[in-house]
Amino acid sequence: MEFVFHITNYDDPALDGEAVELLRQRLEAKSRQVAPGMWKVTDKLNARAAKGPGRERRLRRYRVYGVILIVLGVLALVPGLMEPRIPSLIVTGTLAVVWGVWSVSLRERKPLRPPASCKKEAAELLAGRRAVDWSEASAEVCFDEIGMTVSAGENREAVPYGDMTGAFETERLWLLVYSGERALLLQKKDLASGEAGDFLSCLQDHINQNHLS
Repeated sequence: MEFVFHITNYDDPALDGEAVELLRQRLEAKSRQVAPGMWKVTDKLNARAAKGPGRERRLRRYRVYGVILIVLGVLALVPGLMEPRIPSLIVTGTLAVVWGVWSVSLRERKPLRPPASCKKEAAELLAGRRAVDWSEASAEVCFDEIGMTVSAGENREAVPYGDMTGAFETERLWLLVYSGERALLLQKKDLASGEAGDFLSCLQDHINQNHLS
């Protein structure tokens, strides 16, 4: 397995919305790890909402569930925000409240809006990438059987798969999370070697194997 990216400028305006979506995916993934039970219920509700007749009756029921999620979210946020703060409870509580409010106000099924924190972080992430003229940086990112290597001029950083915690995808981008909360944004158009359709599954396989071993 080898995938090589030759980094170019992040000047496509469409990347703004996609970066927000990637960070929403990352936030949801973290929340699923912290509160799998809540997400099991949420996924079941979403699956049933998409089915056939009785929609109005289901919507009324989901509004009741939404109130319950808001209450549970507040109960998680209160201890989470008290000193010493507990990030896992803050993330879980915030997601529960947002999802609960959305369920209560539900009329027609619409995508859940990403939290403001995702929009802010996405703007900062893209601003950092756009502050560099990548046409002159000669930057390359390579993935092989061992891990990822980031090269720019004489600088070189190697990241093993064991340090990676998540990978996410949109139409034009991939987001790789590693070494805690560090995030690498890769454009699909920059993939110079390897098949784009295989990249995410190969990356996730290596990440999962290293975390299970």
